[in-house]
Amino acid sequence: MANKLIGDIMVEMGIASRELVTECLNKQTDVNHKGEVRIPLGVLLMKTGFVSQEQLDKALEKQAKYKLHS
Repeated sequence: MANKLIGDIMVEMGIASRELVTECLNKQTDVNHKGEVRIPLGVLLMKTGFVSQEQLDKALEKQAKYKLHS
C-alpha cells in the first residue's frame, strides 16, 4: 500500500471536496512564495473552518495506517 496525501484521504472520506483541497494547496503555495512558514494542509483546512479537529484527526489516523502498510 502506497503513502497517500492527506488531501486525497480527505476527499475519499468525504471530508473535503477536491476543489477545496486545491484551493488550500494554492494558499500553501502563496505562503511558500512569500517565504512564510508552511502550514500543513490539514491544519490550514481546520484553521479556515472547513474541517473540524476531529475530522482532521480521523484523516491523519487513516494516513498513518497507509504509512504503516507501505
